[in-house]
Amino acid sequence: MKTLDSRLMGGYAATISAILLGSLFVIGFSGSKWTGTLAYGTMMEDKGNDSMTEGDKMSDGSMMMDQMKMRHVLKGQISNVQLGSDGTPEWIQSGIWVLRAGFNENNELQSAQFVSKISMVMPDGTAMHAHKIYGFKPAEFMTEQEDTVHTLVGTATVSMRDGPVTDVPLTIKVFNRSVIALWIGPDKVDGHFGSDSIYGLLSTGSRGIMSEMHSMMEGDHNGSMTGSMEQTLTKTNLPVTLPLTMGFADGNEVYYISTEASDAGLAEHLSNLTGSRVVFTPSLARAPPASLANIYAFENGVQGSGPLGFQLNVADSQPGDAEYSPLWRIILVKWTEGVTPTELKSEQEILAAQQEGKLSINPTSMVVNCPFVQWEGGSLMVRNDKILTDDTAYGGGQVLEIDTENMTVTFVAHRGFAPDGSTIYYIATDASNQDVANALGVIFVNKTGETNLSGASSDLYVFTNGIKGTGPMGFQASIAGSDVGDVQYSPLWRINAATWEDPSRAKFLTTVGEIGAAVTNGMLATEIAGFVVNCPFVEVSDA
Repeated sequence: MKTLDSRLMGGYAATISAILLGSLFVIGFSGSKWTGTLAYGTMMEDKGNDSMTEGDKMSDGSMMMDQMKMRHVLKGQISNVQLGSDGTPEWIQSGIWVLRAGFNENNELQSAQFVSKISMVMPDGTAMHAHKIYGFKPAEFMTEQEDTVHTLVGTATVSMRDGPVTDVPLTIKVFNRSVIALWIGPDKVDGHFGSDSIYGLLSTGSRGIMSEMHSMMEGDHNGSMTGSMEQTLTKTNLPVTLPLTMGFADGNEVYYISTEASDAGLAEHLSNLTGSRVVFTPSLARAPPASLANIYAFENGVQGSGPLGFQLNVADSQPGDAEYSPLWRIILVKWTEGVTPTELKSEQEILAAQQEGKLSINPTSMVVNCPFVQWEGGSLMVRNDKILTDDTAYGGGQVLEIDTENMTVTFVAHRGFAPDGSTIYYIATDASNQDVANALGVIFVNKTGETNLSGASSDLYVFTNGIKGTGPMGFQASIAGSDVGDVQYSPLWRINAATWEDPSRAKFLTTVGEIGAAVTNGMLATEIAGFVVNCPFVEVSDA
């Protein structure tokens, strides 16, 4: 691979390395004592009663390199209906879970860590709330039924309405490398989760890892690693021009792009309206309310170039405001019959008109990803060096040109790999970590960090060492955990640091399956970094 620009190797790469190492977590095993640490950095903490003690938190980034020889990371979703005593549905449960296990060279379990966030709602849509499971302390691991059932027994902390409950019995079972079952000891949590197990699914990548683990147990230690690729990737950084849409925020003109929508009909409508692909992304519907901002779309009133043929959309905030997020919950605005409509340019004006009975507002469940490009007093950073090569550094801005006269913006599209190894291109618009945002030259958006433990984000594997290349940290190109068209696709990438145990033995990987095999073989470790970067996939004509 070609050597990267010193700005990437020295500036951005060093910054991101420090952030990743400082955000990661690990669980250690020494002799016969288990030592638990905080999962996901602060992601699994509630801001109130669920916060961890300092003793639970990782105090040194160097702890990431522990004694484990083989690490396996399984993850997936919770999808369950909890029945009441009369056999009728009592709660609908959904969520996300991650299980990390470490084995020695004899395939004996040495460490395990489990975290989950489970949302619950009654069948009539009321009483929605969520619980977190963390601080898992494993006690026993076993395989049953000819290795088709893997069982992990221990205790964990469970967040409840009155605060966290510690030492809750927890049994985790994986059936046929496809289904997970969680039994949460009812006596410690007042039977809130029932007496039966909560069921969920393993992700596609996790099923592959389980298959690799099974092969190793049978004596096949070769794994499925593909050979090393020596050639340099080409077309690693290309320009992509997207249409701008104008709107209002706080009485001022703003310009944004539209890349994803949670509703299929809306995605098609916006694609036709803008002349650019807007991806149907159902995972955005699972974005936590705390991660969203509001945007108002008018159903009638003053004729204009808004998405429904009337006035321009109005956002409730812009970058720099604490309320800002590129994830917009659409609120429909309708003028009352007989009222003379006027053009409104701020949320305050809309709410005042509603208060006077001039219009009504109707919040929807539709969510769009519409990152701001230019706003009152600011814009995305425009690169000084606009010549793109295969060695162009990541830092220094993600935009080549903002043209509000012709209503276009030109981004740098970065090359990466889809889960199956096919080529994808993506842009970067914002990040939930301030240092990462500064290094990339994008907007810092604290609110999108709320998606980390939700089904609204997806995994992106970023390599921290190994083969030199055009990835964000100066090593090989990143690999995405999902692609456009997948149910779990999301532009909100939950960054996973992929680190080779021995960089001199690194191989060029292009698929999620190869990552799983490398982890299974003890060659590669992956850790969740604890922040989200908004990186919509884009279509590039020159690719």
